[in-house]
This record gives sequence, structure tokens and C-alpha cells, in this order.
Amino acid sequence: MWSDSPIDENRSVLARLWRKRLYRPEALGLMVKDLLRFRGPVHENQVHLVEAAEWLLRAHRATPDGGVSGGYSFEDGWIASYPETTGYIIPTLIDYAEFSRNPVYHEAALQMSEWELSCQLESGAFPGHFVDRDNPPVVFNTGQVIFGLLAAYQVTSDIRFMAAAQRAGRWLAQIQDVDGAFRQFDYCGEVHSYNTRTAWAMAELGLATNDDIMLKASSRHLDWAASEQLENGWFRFASFSSNQDPFLHTIAYAAQGLFEAGVSLGQQDYINAALQTARAVAAKVRKDGSIAGTFNQSWNSTVRYSCLTGNAQMAILWFRAYQVAGDSGLRDCAHRALRFLKSVQDCVTPNLKIRGAIKGSYPISGRYLFGTFPNWATKFFMDALMLEESVSRGLPTKVRCW
Repeated sequence: MWSDSPIDENRSVLARLWRKRLYRPEALGLMVKDLLRFRGPVHENQVHLVEAAEWLLRAHRATPDGGVSGGYSFEDGWIASYPETTGYIIPTLIDYAEFSRNPVYHEAALQMSEWELSCQLESGAFPGHFVDRDNPPVVFNTGQVIFGLLAAYQVTSDIRFMAAAQRAGRWLAQIQDVDGAFRQFDYCGEVHSYNTRTAWAMAELGLATNDDIMLKASSRHLDWAASEQLENGWFRFASFSSNQDPFLHTIAYAAQGLFEAGVSLGQQDYINAALQTARAVAAKVRKDGSIAGTFNQSWNSTVRYSCLTGNAQMAILWFRAYQVAGDSGLRDCAHRALRFLKSVQDCVTPNLKIRGAIKGSYPISGRYLFGTFPNWATKFFMDALMLEESVSRGLPTKVRCW
């Protein structure tokens, strides 16, 4: 069942069009192309990577503080810097600097890392949302910044980055509930099973510092999240809000956190749980390689549009499943999903605010970040492209995918 009737859905789209200012010439052409399902040519991965990486640099330079703009929207233009996603963009750009042998990306990643230090709260946590307003600490956002701090420490040995990561980790362990869930200080004031990505960050921190408290806190959350997985691989509490079906984006977060923490900790049960979700989503890939934007607990698609961030994340998970578990079927799904993503990345438009970026939704009128090019979609797209290169060349994995 679709969520709305065609008439109601069209009215909703028109209302959002006006509110989001997609009637402007720079947006209207894109809207028309998407509605007509126009897609561009698929190039070699290096072409798509260069365009994506250059857009992330432009998003970095579009803000005055050293972070990365949360993205570009037709309503607001360049959005303020976003600590959470800047955190996990850092390792992507460090990896890409090595991949491309271009130190510009390494230098940009370290500028972002310095900026993250300035954002840390006295408690050790990191604030949610964007920096153009005061925001309270958020569990998930704090976990994602840990990834960036760890990556910066690995390439610089600068103890400031590790000390900041440890402060953040201690805050997470202190506010965690006894059963392993995080019910305080998270988005919308709700509990989320996609905090497996936070637990994964805590696991990496615990392994890097031989911190048993951090490792136990990580495992407690992973055990709790695994207990909220249904037999068909769908996760309870994987949506932003309990009254919504989860986006593919957050479903992928939940599965990736379990998978990668399982690999790092040597816990096959976590890996198996993630593979169950990975295979369930693989069965829903459309002929063109796209995937529906949300799913209900029966794995029925509840919308027509695709959540492109989730597409990229699933491609990453499927490539990693092939590398770790040898699942060639999931590898083939990853190739298909990534080919679709490459076809919707505009590598030729003279509009540098969107050239090389990945939209929130396809078509751009979809409910996931309507009219917006979020920085995290492009980050995960780059990770997937670099992983595809590793898989295709039979090279050892060096991509962190943090």
C-alpha cells in the first residue's frame, strides 16, 4: 500500500514545492528532469569520485568555521556546519587523499578535525544539529564525531584528538541505560536501534585504547539492538520517530553498526544479524538498482521515491558482506545500486552548488530531505565508490567506511 492517494500525494508535493522554493529556475529544471526520470551517463568511478570529493570541499569552504556545511538546499542555500556528519566525513577524506594521492583532502580533513575540538561541550558530548543555533548534546551525533577524532589521531598521533574522543566516549557510557539502550539525549527524545553506529564508534575507541569499560558499553548496546530485530531482519526503533516507518538510511545505519562492530570485535552473531537485514533489503532492489525510501516491518515499500543516502549505505554493507562473508549475490546488488547512484549524480552542470553532490531523494521531491543535497549522502557515495574499486581490483580493504 502506498502511503497516500495519487491526488493527495500530488497536492502534498505541490505544497512542499512552494515552501521549499523549488519554483526557482535553478530548481525547476532539476525537478522536471527527476519527474521525467531523466538520468545521466555512468562514468568510470574516478570521474564520479573527483566530482563528489570536490563538492565536499566546496561544502567545507562554504562555511566560515572549518566544518562542513550540512548541505545545499534550494530553500536555504548552503546550510551551517554540521558536527555529526563532519565527524564521519573526516575519515572519508583521509581515505580519499590516499586513494587519489592528493594532499588537499588530507589537509581539509585535519581542518575539520580541529573544528570538531572547538565544538565539544564541557561534558564531553557533542551538540546535535547545525551550529547556527545552540543545541543540546545528542548521543548519535557524539558517536559519529568519535570516528573523525579517531581517524585524525591515527594520521597525526596528536593526543588532543584521542583525548577528545575519550571524553566523548566516557559521556556516552555514563548516560547509557543498564540494558544497553540510550534513552537520554537522543534525537526526538526517543530510543533508537540505529545507535549501533554509536556502539561501533565506542568499540573502535575501546580497541584503540584497551578500554574495557568502553568495550562492555558497546557490547551492551549491540546486544540490546540485536534483541530488537525481528526474525525477518527488520529493526524496531530504527526510525527517527516512533510514529513513522524507518527510512532506508536509518535501517542501513542499524545494520552497518552491527556488522562492522561484529567484525572489529570478532562477534559473529552481530555479523549474522546484519547479514539478515542486508539480504532482506537486497530482495527489494528494483530493476534499475534503486531502493524504496522507507519500509514497514513486513518489508513492504511505503513510498515511491528512493532515499539515496540509504542506497549508498546499503551498497557499502553489501560490498563489505562480500569481503567478509563471500556473499557474491550481495556484491552484485551493490554494483547495481551504485550504478543507479552514479546515474543520478550530475557531473556536468555549471551550478557548482550541486555539481557532484547526491540528492536526499530521487526524485528530489521525495520526503527524505526534500529539495536538499545533504553532505552525508555524498560521503557515503564516496565510501561505496572506493569500496567498489577495492572489490573490483581484488585489493585489501583500506576504506574505513566510518
